[in-house]
Parts: sequence; structure tokens; C-alpha cells
Amino acid sequence: MIDYSNIGKDGIVKDGIFNRFEILRPAFLDNYWNNPKHRKLMIVAESNYFKDGTDSIYKDPQTWYLGEDEPVKQFLEKQKKSLSNWKEYKTFSKLCKSMNEISGLQCNSVYEEAIFYNYFLRPATVLGANRSFEKDCTQLDREVAGAALCGILKREKPDIVIFASKYAFNEFEKFKLSAGFETDIIIDFVIHPASPNWSKSEDGKQKFEHLLKQYWIK
Repeated sequence: MIDYSNIGKDGIVKDGIFNRFEILRPAFLDNYWNNPKHRKLMIVAESNYFKDGTDSIYKDPQTWYLGEDEPVKQFLEKQKKSLSNWKEYKTFSKLCKSMNEISGLQCNSVYEEAIFYNYFLRPATVLGANRSFEKDCTQLDREVAGAALCGILKREKPDIVIFASKYAFNEFEKFKLSAGFETDIIIDFVIHPASPNWSKSEDGKQKFEHLLKQYWIK
């Protein structure tokens, strides 16, 4: 298992980001990079979401990142099924379908072919049909998310990172610039596969498959 314990240590989250938020570590199967026909792929979504009325500990950034460790860990464990990156999103089947079509492989699970990760480490609150982290985002969220992903990229060294969120992609680009983080990794975005425009938008299925052809397939 890759050691993430030092990522962000002595920064905002003093004990290390993934010591505090272990459940939010990237998810992937051990053999995802072993196929000789493709390069190392990482898919980054935006965040987790809870309906308003859920236990409110996550709603305050100061408490979430800087407060007492144990209450946060208890909340994470209680909500593990919802928060862990180890889960089969319904929309993963759309990504696997494209990956199969492009590569000729049989991707039964995205974890067989890619690392999956959510960029922001604090959940957002769903209000009505609005499912976006943008309305909740604070400078603390930006700094922790950026530091965490930079640390992951240094350790995992994927060849290509595809954000399934234009907002998260834009925030990471800003963080990279401010932090002076330089990398040769190809980083781009598509809209989320759950979007009703996935098959129609130039930033949807078509772009995802183009990125796979250009940077994932050897």
C-alpha cells in the first residue's frame, strides 16, 4: 500500500491529511497500471455530497480541518459507505464503456483501469437540484485539496489525470500556479458523466474518449 501519511503533514492538517481523512484516500486495484496497452490514468471527481439535515460537523471548515480529531473520525466512520472512494458510482459504467470501446479491454470496474479520487476533502451540502462544491468552497478547502492532490501525484505518478469536474480542475490549476507545483503529467477535464449533456457536450464523452486515445492508449 502506498504510504500517504506524510502528505500535508505540518501544514494546515498538522498530523497529515490522510491520517485525519484516511477514508478519503484514492481508490484503485493493485494491478491497474500493469496493462502494457495503456498508461497510468487517474480520474478526479469533485466532492461528496449530503442532503441538508445530515450531521453538521462537516459544514464548518475550521472544525473539519482543525478541530478535535476524534469527532471527525467518528463522523467519517459513520458515513464510510457514502464517503469512501471505494464505491461503484452508477455513472462509472459510462466511463468503463468508453474505456472498453477505446482499448478493447473489458473494464468491469473503473478501479481496474484507473485511480479514483474526489478532489475536495470536505463534503458539500445538496440544496435542491444544486450539486456543486463551488457554493461551499473556502480558502481552507482550496489549500487542503490542492496540497493533498499534489502529494498524491508525486507518489502515484500517473501519466494522465482527467477531472470529472471543470470547477475542481480550475481550482487545482490555480493552486498549482500559486504553489509553484510543476509537473509533466497531462491534466485536463470533462464534465461529470452524470450530466444530462454527457453524450452531447464537447466537454463530455467525446472529449473523454479523445483524451484516452491521445494519452492513455500506448
